[in-house]
Amino acid sequence: MGALFLVLLRVAIGWHFLYEGLEKVDSTNKAGNAFSAEPYLRAATGPLARTFRGIIPDVNSIHKLNLQDRKDAWKAEVDRICAHYNFDESQLKKAQALLKESEDYAEIWFEDAGSKEDIHKYLTELAGVQKIEWNRNALSYERERAAAKRADLEVDRKTLIADLDSRGDAMRDALALLATQEQKESAGPYKPAWTTLDWVNFSTMWGLVIMGVCLILGLFSPLAALAGAVFLAQIYMSMPPWPGLPVSPKSEGHYLIVNKNLIEMIACLALACIPTGSWIGIDALLFGARRRRRELAREQAELQAASER
Repeated sequence: MGALFLVLLRVAIGWHFLYEGLEKVDSTNKAGNAFSAEPYLRAATGPLARTFRGIIPDVNSIHKLNLQDRKDAWKAEVDRICAHYNFDESQLKKAQALLKESEDYAEIWFEDAGSKEDIHKYLTELAGVQKIEWNRNALSYERERAAAKRADLEVDRKTLIADLDSRGDAMRDALALLATQEQKESAGPYKPAWTTLDWVNFSTMWGLVIMGVCLILGLFSPLAALAGAVFLAQIYMSMPPWPGLPVSPKSEGHYLIVNKNLIEMIACLALACIPTGSWIGIDALLFGARRRRRELAREQAELQAASER
């Protein structure tokens, strides 16, 4: 009976992983609702918070709030779009004109007194928050205040970059309109270069699907369970419910040290040590004969050793 419940535990965890993964994959087909780990990474509060936030490109928008960096990023993207569609000389001139218009707009925006003041205020307050976050000896109440302040700064950051981001999006759309129908059919739609965050999103979605399928079917079940434990350990360490750490806004329920991610991680570690797939699963078909031969050889060796005694 115990073996049956262990198999059911494996299937249940597999179903959880599979459904989570499929929901995230399906979201990529919904405009404006595509899955991204960015909100979760930004909300990290644990000892690895800096590492998790570092996955997000320009996480604090430092480069986006620098005129030259903003212009360099736009120019690089214009060059990629032009190369993607293989623009001719006439199209290249129009593309450069669109870039120049956006650069002029950015220069006016950055020279505005209000923009300068807002950027200076944001960067100054950000430096104060980071000083506390990076201080291992910071007190609990200081960390809680820093977490609350970071949430406020996130609102300020989005507000600051919104105007120029919209300008960049409009420029990108205008560049795509320069391409002829033949160029569009030949090159296909333009897609920005993948960032580290894009790879994290992709691996999270499909990693959950693969782990879920393997656990449900009992295929390479110890390896799938170990991979699930590693994944859950990362989730746990990003927002651990430890004393002295601010409560994460992404937390569901009330926990102290132990939460559902830790419990499921321990369950996965247990399953990684127990060959449930060899009891009920594809592992039994693939590796059952070899396992039985190995057990038979061990029993014969034990019998021989007993007879010699």
